[in-house]
Amino acid sequence: ALSIAFIAVLSIAVILIITNTISSYHRGLTLNKINTTGMDLVDDMRAAVQNSPARSVEKDCKMVYSDPTIQQQCETDHARNFVSVARYNSVNINGSNVNDVPVFGAFCTGLYSYIWNTGYFFSEDSAVNSLSRASLKYKIAGTIGADAPTVKTAENFKLLKVRDEEHAVCISAIYGPRTGGDNGYYRVDRTGTGSINRGSSQFDITEFNSIDEEPIDILSGTYENNLALYSLTSSTPSESVNHSNLFYSISFVLGTLQGGINVKAASNFCVAPEGYNSSVENFDYCAINKFNFAAQAMGG
Repeated sequence: ALSIAFIAVLSIAVILIITNTISSYHRGLTLNKINTTGMDLVDDMRAAVQNSPARSVEKDCKMVYSDPTIQQQCETDHARNFVSVARYNSVNINGSNVNDVPVFGAFCTGLYSYIWNTGYFFSEDSAVNSLSRASLKYKIAGTIGADAPTVKTAENFKLLKVRDEEHAVCISAIYGPRTGGDNGYYRVDRTGTGSINRGSSQFDITEFNSIDEEPIDILSGTYENNLALYSLTSSTPSESVNHSNLFYSISFVLGTLQGGINVKAASNFCVAPEGYNSSVENFDYCAINKFNFAAQAMGG
């Protein structure tokens, strides 16, 4: 009887060790996938910034706004809203509400713009309260001799990359249609839901130039389809006095769709649901990482 009991205890111990080892292995694979995908995104965004025009902030502000007061606001802020915009809302994570969480936004380099929707829109463990995912309405140019550019809408993406040499994506979010004059004033305060001035979740650039390339859905591949951004921000660009080159400091949070991720938590970003059972695999695959990098606009 003692030998049977000993074998039973030993078997349970072995099973627990194997289970923990497999769980650790899968966590390691997931984190490695996040790190690899994150570094690929860093390389992609840094290249976009480096090849973007080194414009004067003053020129950009005067191009968009005719009101001197608004121009001054824009110049004082180094036209940060032309580079990075975000929308905040409350999210429900495993039954608990968390307020003022970034849920979608855009980063505009002056060559390519990146529009992102938070992982909370796609996760089974969480949901964004009372807000639609961001979409992009754009005009794609036809071939030579073709009809007028076709208007299209890109939806349900996690991270979209679009050719945008006018910062039109970001400007459309804070300014509105060009025919509206100065109706979209420059907002320096980027806190809360007012961080994007327009109430719509759509980035509408149809009143800007048409684009020649279809937007690219970056995180839609088999390798990346379990990953999404949870934030993407750029600090106020620093401008070189001599050359008008812009220096950017960018950060983004990349994580899995599973695991009840809470980006506002002080620790334990992967939050197990109430009554969590270790046999549930979703939480075992949870991982998150933050990437910070700098880039300089050096293009023509």
